[in-house]
Amino acid sequence: MSESINSSNNSSSKKDDANSNAPPADGKTENPPAENPLETGQFIDLTNDLSTKSMDYQKLCRNIWRYLVNYTPNSPRPTWNSTILLKLLQDVREKMDGEVLIPEISTTQKPTIVFGPIFGEGDSLVTLMSQAGMPPDVNYVMLGCYTGKGFAPLECICLLLSMKMLYPTNMYLLKGHHEESLSLEMLKLGNWLQLRGIALNTPEHQQIIDEMKKSCSAFSPAAFLDSRILCMAGGPGPLLRKKNGLKKLMKMQRKLKYSVKEKNLLMESSWSVMILNEAQKEMHGMPYFTPEQASEFCQSNNLHCLIRGRQLVDQGFLNKPKDVITIISAVAYLDNFRNFAAVLKIQGPKGTIIRYKMEEGEQLSLELVKPGIGRNVVA
Repeated sequence: MSESINSSNNSSSKKDDANSNAPPADGKTENPPAENPLETGQFIDLTNDLSTKSMDYQKLCRNIWRYLVNYTPNSPRPTWNSTILLKLLQDVREKMDGEVLIPEISTTQKPTIVFGPIFGEGDSLVTLMSQAGMPPDVNYVMLGCYTGKGFAPLECICLLLSMKMLYPTNMYLLKGHHEESLSLEMLKLGNWLQLRGIALNTPEHQQIIDEMKKSCSAFSPAAFLDSRILCMAGGPGPLLRKKNGLKKLMKMQRKLKYSVKEKNLLMESSWSVMILNEAQKEMHGMPYFTPEQASEFCQSNNLHCLIRGRQLVDQGFLNKPKDVITIISAVAYLDNFRNFAAVLKIQGPKGTIIRYKMEEGEQLSLELVKPGIGRNVVA
């Protein structure tokens, strides 16, 4: 894979490539309305005119898409109908419960687009979707961490869940460490819901939190492309690197409760970090692997390459070692880094990096300055 990767670069503002009229799924365009019917004063109802009796996921996708591409710090705040949100989560979990735990995807008939972490940056998500193509013409493999410190953590994951309902055989959502139940609590899922009109200390509020955790727990730990490319949010930790570690993961079936050993394998898939030098070895219990161990893992399991997320890389992707590709799909992370956002497009033996970068001034270190007012302050 490393010899056949090409790179397509763009430098742009966040909306240059995500046209506000571009749909999230069917590739058709629409004329902009004279007045956005969703906007009501300081709020915008993303579930406007939707009913749980006959869920229109195409319309929900369009509503979220329009909000994401038109967002500014002064935009109306999004609101959600709690029954619609709950219905989405329940429908998605029911659909995923009927799927295999680790899917195998062919890239010979249509391209597969691999996304890295999004971290709630809705502008990055829709921009890269617009550049890379839309289902059902392409398959998407998402490497987890859909939520985070971006302005639209709930909207990002709900857009992907809605697209999963529309195109279940084209959308593959893997579980990142941000999709762990404890991570969702630490990221203040309850506060996201409150900001979107779902009141605290109500049965609906707690029910949505519980259902979100269940839905995220149903995400796959890994996916295979053409049987020899392994996609995973984290990477091969100590248990996965053991003899038959990957085979044990591949044999796992969906169930309500996993054994301790199975849970540890699933945790490594989401959490493992690649360390590049000795100084990074103190990980406070976090599973990790070195580039050398990753290469040995690929060779021992007859893998062409490993595609993973989990880490910030300045160029949007890192091809180190030669059989490991690390991707991030959140541009200008936390508003202070000036990293590219990238996806990897794979069709047969050919891989192409599609990426873009925001030109917004000098890169700053988080040790010197805290994130300012911008894309990553509204949860």
